[in-house]
Amino acid sequence: MNARESQSEHPGLIEAAYRGALASLAETRAVERLFRCDPTLWKPEPEHQAIARNRLGWLDSPRWLEGVAPELAAFAAEIRAEGFTRVLLLGMGGSSLAPEVLARLMKPAPGAPTLDVLDSTDPAAIRSAETSHRLDRTFFVVASKSGRTVETLSQYRYFRARLDATGGGTAARQFAVITDAGSALERVAREEGVRRVFLNPADIGGRYSALSHFGMVPAALMGVDVRAFAADASRAMVEYASEDPKRNGAIRLGAFLGAAARAGKDKLTLLAPPPLRPLGYWIEQLVAESTGKEGAGIVPVEGEPPGFARYYSDDRCFVSITLESAPSPEIARLGAELRQAGAPWIEIALANRGQLAAEFYRWEVATATAAALLRVNPFDEPNVQESKDRTTAILARFEKSGALPGGAPRTRDQGVEVYAPDPLWERIAAGAPGHPSLEMILGRFLALRKPGDYLALLAFVERTAGTEASFAHMRREIRDALRIATLQGYGPRYLHSIGQLYKGGADRGLYLFMTAADETDIPIPESRVTFGQLKTAQALGDLDAL
Repeated sequence: MNARESQSEHPGLIEAAYRGALASLAETRAVERLFRCDPTLWKPEPEHQAIARNRLGWLDSPRWLEGVAPELAAFAAEIRAEGFTRVLLLGMGGSSLAPEVLARLMKPAPGAPTLDVLDSTDPAAIRSAETSHRLDRTFFVVASKSGRTVETLSQYRYFRARLDATGGGTAARQFAVITDAGSALERVAREEGVRRVFLNPADIGGRYSALSHFGMVPAALMGVDVRAFAADASRAMVEYASEDPKRNGAIRLGAFLGAAARAGKDKLTLLAPPPLRPLGYWIEQLVAESTGKEGAGIVPVEGEPPGFARYYSDDRCFVSITLESAPSPEIARLGAELRQAGAPWIEIALANRGQLAAEFYRWEVATATAAALLRVNPFDEPNVQESKDRTTAILARFEKSGALPGGAPRTRDQGVEVYAPDPLWERIAAGAPGHPSLEMILGRFLALRKPGDYLALLAFVERTAGTEASFAHMRREIRDALRIATLQGYGPRYLHSIGQLYKGGADRGLYLFMTAADETDIPIPESRVTFGQLKTAQALGDLDAL
């Protein structure tokens, strides 16, 4: 450890595996190969090496950021001078999660606009983003690496139409775009006169893009000192390039994650006090999309309320992230219990919230290292397209027939309709009365669990303080009763975050989809579908893919 970092490892029952992982990384010169961008570190096949070779620009992103920091600061000053009081980022997954961390963990500088993130197709969420602040004082950042993200393009079309309708012909001045060169979004932005287009380095993938334009344009707009951010990241880059594990917390973290997963403790349970919880959203995507493929992977358990050691299954490893200035007694108590039981545990204490740049870099290096130990390519996402393709097919059928698929519910109880694929329903309903209760159905569904399984609660509803509290309660009750890891995500957001692991990782998930009728719906401009219909099609598409 050094003065900037406080990280301590307690490998417990995986001590031998952890030491073995460190030895393997040293023997294969993993750190040196990583920092010279050697694509053979992960997979031997040429097709995988070609992907990795074109996705390693993030390693040098701190130096790149130092070069563009003055430009970003000047742009932010320009936007502030025009009186904008809110920045609304429209994006999904890697284009939105780092900005959300910054928005939730850091306060805007005095006089700088606030930063909000919209990563939903839920009509209530769209309406809330529209009505919570004056649109004429809102500056929009439209972010999509591929330039084809249907949610983001739909959001852009909606808000652009709303501003165009106010007259004045200046709506384009309220938009900036972040994308890759040559994307469809760049073309649209140029054709429609968007105020500014930021072209990101093409060799930086979405989930590794926190220290690129995708994270740093929004950061600059809310008044973050990007020069200081870049300097902190550059110090981390030097530190985490060290081949001495005693001086390199990122490599120790990666060895811990890889060793735990190989030892069957693949449920990476992230524990953080409420002020730091948003960092877990970003870590979840980084780890899940990078490792969750080829029938394996590390399963991030983010946001599950802390409990007592006796309620945790043996397939877990733990990482706690706290602030040195505000320790969490609850997490400290749980850590002591789990370490006494031999559970693998790492403690990370941040000196302050301004240390986020180094924390982003730590986890990027650690995740790439863990992927090397697991022999998976951390830079592809072979299964993400499955849900998108099914959603596209569902919408195509809807445009022809005017109806979304779904069929009749299996049963109704307490105002809830239950749907399930035929094979699953046959297992749940065997021997049940003609109209089984919701309690019976859920009980039988959860009884299908096996050791090593996890439960994912997937909600295609607006994320509010109320839904967050309800899901936290559900997760605590289910974990404590069944000793099963519980995950939770909002659709379609989770499709761009942990969806790759759900479809490409080990077949160990129980997936409970939850939807609700929209009180009002919103048409998508230049489209035949509404936001509510798009959201429903995305839920059906992922249900089909899973």
